[in-house]
Amino acid sequence: MRLRKGVGSALVISLIFIGLLAGYIGLNKDEMSNRVNSYGTGDPQTKQASNHTQPVKIKLGIWESKTDIEFWTEKVKDYSIIKPNVTVEVETIPDNSGQYLKVRLAANDLPDLFYLKPGHLSIYKASLLSLDELNATSRNKYPAELDGKIIGLPLVSFSEYVYYHPSIFREVGVEVPQTFNEFINVLEKIKSHGKYIPIAIGGKEEWTFYPFIEFGPPIITEDENYLANLTNIEKPFGEGSAFEKAANLLKRIAENKLAGPDALGIGFDQAKQLFQSNQAAMIALGQWYYSDHMSKVDSDEDLGAFALPWRATTKERLQAVTMPDQYMAINKNSENTVETIAFLEWMFSPDVYQAYINNSQNSSTLTDVNSVMPFFNKVNNSHPFHPFMYQGLDEKFAKVKNAAQYDEKKMAQEIFAGATIADMLKKMNENWSKAVQYVDNNNIHFPLYFDR
Repeated sequence: MRLRKGVGSALVISLIFIGLLAGYIGLNKDEMSNRVNSYGTGDPQTKQASNHTQPVKIKLGIWESKTDIEFWTEKVKDYSIIKPNVTVEVETIPDNSGQYLKVRLAANDLPDLFYLKPGHLSIYKASLLSLDELNATSRNKYPAELDGKIIGLPLVSFSEYVYYHPSIFREVGVEVPQTFNEFINVLEKIKSHGKYIPIAIGGKEEWTFYPFIEFGPPIITEDENYLANLTNIEKPFGEGSAFEKAANLLKRIAENKLAGPDALGIGFDQAKQLFQSNQAAMIALGQWYYSDHMSKVDSDEDLGAFALPWRATTKERLQAVTMPDQYMAINKNSENTVETIAFLEWMFSPDVYQAYINNSQNSSTLTDVNSVMPFFNKVNNSHPFHPFMYQGLDEKFAKVKNAAQYDEKKMAQEIFAGATIADMLKKMNENWSKAVQYVDNNNIHFPLYFDR
């Protein structure tokens, strides 16, 4: 059948236009994909070339943080639009102390991409991919470098606070403490008032003691390289040490029931519930806690925060531990390193990262993204402090700590259970001395045998 000349010309033009449009769409899709993949796939570490059609599954291992789990579980759906062949499975790591991942490491079954604490990077370094060539690395303020290679990029930076209920402080007649002794007095006055638990601690989970026993000693010494310098001292835990002062604070809280009648009998979730229901006046946690609080209470009207005042007088600087955390690391034995790198770049892309950091209410670790944190801006204006940049990444410390079986949070739990601090420190000094000598002489990691 012949078409009329005008209709035929129009049809030809339409077909040409459709062809050009399809080509344009295809190019745009490729351009979007290329942006995601703009990380330098020529790295010899990568195991395979990128394939845009082959189905790929990536496991993203993150800690048991409801805020992060909910955010990334939802957000990875956006990535599937850009990369339809890539499925990202959010896998919950049930603890951030590293024990669970150590089992996975031994079984050569690490997730493709996962969170690590700064102090754990040295344990996994042999299994981690170098991130030196990534665009995200060039924009990160605190990349973790070991043995000349960058192996971790922190997602967040945060400061430590004591959260409190202003309404309870007004009722009891106390103000935000400015010194260490004032902090003790506030705890005791709230206890004497008889209506509230002074400070909630989920002591059944040992990690909850970290604001006191892990972060207290470095601030007391005002030494940002406290961990590294501990390895230069054979007996750093004796009488008058910063560790002893932090331990004595916990002893006083335990003996006077300032964390409630049975702090060792409740876990972190129960401690949060006590604070969020106004049964406890305070709780000591990082900046990361705020989003969790808002998800439960939905208001910060009766929420305040201040830096735990380890100082003796107001003439000294008031400092709060500030540190990068949640280091993103890639398993170099992953079967999908190229796609995993592409996904990591996407996580740190400005739009995605901006949404994440605002949701988590932590501080940004990127040079080109700023956090929007109205609550903390208000808190820091009302109760200003100097950031204490805690250096949690020291390989020698990790070796000595593991060799000496030094677990400060476990020791805090034992203090709450009634352990004698003097005996504990004597034993710890003996173990530490042997560990320092052995590591100095052999420069290797070795089995934990001092207590056998």
